[in-house]
Amino acid sequence: MPSETHPTTASHFAAVLWDFDGTLVDTELRWAEAEMAILASHGVKWEPERAKEFTGGPLIDICKAMTADMGGSLTVDEVRHELITMVSRFNREREVPWRPGVLDLLTEMREAGIPMAIVTGSAHAVVEPVLAAMTERIGNPFGTVVTFDDVTPETAKPAPDPYLLAAERLGVSITDCLAIEDSPQGATSATVAGAAVLTVTGLAEVGPGPRRVHRSDLSGVSLADVVSLWHLADEPATPVANGGGGVLRAGERITLTDPKGRKHSIILQPGGVFHTTKGAVRHDDLIGGPQGVVVTSVGGLDFLAMRPILSEFTVSMPREAAIIYPKEAAQITMWADIFPGARVLEAGVGSGGLSIPLLRAIGPNGRLHSYERRQEFADVARKNVESFYGEIPSTWDLKVSDLATGISSEPIDRAILDMLAPWECVETVGKVLVPGGVLCCYVATTTQMGRVMDTLRAAGGWTEPSATETTTRDWHAEGLAIRPAHGTTGHTGFLVISRRLAPGVTAPMRKRRPAPGAYGPDYHGPRPHNITEHDQWRLPKEEK
Repeated sequence: MPSETHPTTASHFAAVLWDFDGTLVDTELRWAEAEMAILASHGVKWEPERAKEFTGGPLIDICKAMTADMGGSLTVDEVRHELITMVSRFNREREVPWRPGVLDLLTEMREAGIPMAIVTGSAHAVVEPVLAAMTERIGNPFGTVVTFDDVTPETAKPAPDPYLLAAERLGVSITDCLAIEDSPQGATSATVAGAAVLTVTGLAEVGPGPRRVHRSDLSGVSLADVVSLWHLADEPATPVANGGGGVLRAGERITLTDPKGRKHSIILQPGGVFHTTKGAVRHDDLIGGPQGVVVTSVGGLDFLAMRPILSEFTVSMPREAAIIYPKEAAQITMWADIFPGARVLEAGVGSGGLSIPLLRAIGPNGRLHSYERRQEFADVARKNVESFYGEIPSTWDLKVSDLATGISSEPIDRAILDMLAPWECVETVGKVLVPGGVLCCYVATTTQMGRVMDTLRAAGGWTEPSATETTTRDWHAEGLAIRPAHGTTGHTGFLVISRRLAPGVTAPMRKRRPAPGAYGPDYHGPRPHNITEHDQWRLPKEEK
């Protein structure tokens, strides 16, 4: 029976259990060749897909299928004998087709003193010629070899018995072992036994599973890399808000970056395909593997696959309304002084582009009160927040309501208004913002900026408002060629910042007088208390 013990918490695995055909050596095609030859000698032809059905499975199964298709002209034992004899001859007479990176990795593991075993559905006669060739090159690193001859047909792969037997012979717990497999049946055998599984691409597709991680092959993979993959296989799934955990899974949003730096956001789906001008990228090539890998399209274009960070997620998530972009969101969290535990009011949620970083900034003890007038915007924002955090945070209160009429009376530490006319809500927000609290208004145009700043001056009870905009520019640095990028991320909005004063207090007026004409006859908005329509805006002396 499979082991019931739990995986070790040690820094690395206790042993590595290697599959043989398709994992150590690329001999699956030799089996297919032998099968086709035996069938052809009896007037039977199999399509390649038919042979692929038995890849990695019990040897007895393919022998039974061949016997049935040949009409019983050979018995199952006779077919098995002919198959083993022919494949053994291929392995003796032909050059060993080592899988990429295998010999270097075996050598490094042996030098590190890691116990290893071969666990295969093949017969010992098939393995022996390859082991002899390996011994000549790097020595024999395996402490034991478990083949089809060591188990019964009923307990061969995909049953767990071969892996349990290998772990027992090595004197280790199977749950502390890493199995390396290339077939669904072999991976199932190792998983049911209780081992973590590193799968490599073979003739048959191996899907994701518990304690399982995938790599296309072992080329360039070191022992340290394998240890990292082993830990990764045990990592539970976590939302992208926490960096994402474990292997890439179906339903996750990831970012593909091409060689020109262009980013493409996709959601992984089983059987999904991302189409490019250079051919398609299969989602299945990424599902079950680590992030930070390179995947190649059919046309040979490489893409770097990573989970998105916050700035990438917010610009790639679905949206119904325009969002506050990362460069402004970063400034807001700083200049509006969003701190852990803060009680924050947000008006104008849109698609949730600012709600997501605000929820992270306030932490588990804060509270975000978000107001959105349009139900369809609120629905999209809710889905985006749930996608990023894995759930709706308990610290978030989203209301479909007009801030001017539906605001709660609960005290607020910080307020961010992203709306067409934030000056209409200055008085409303002032009633709940605590003394010293920060108000931040995000507006797109200079007229909006001026109107909200003059409203704050005219209302009293606020510090002199400040206004900023943020632009960013990338730089290229290659050797002695250091220069700015051709493009910049320019204006997207203004941030107007002011702080609430204690009740009944009016801030001292600025000593710098406004420019002549600033509040002249053509100006019809709110005026500071020390400015009247007739004060200061007389005709210049030369016109008197």
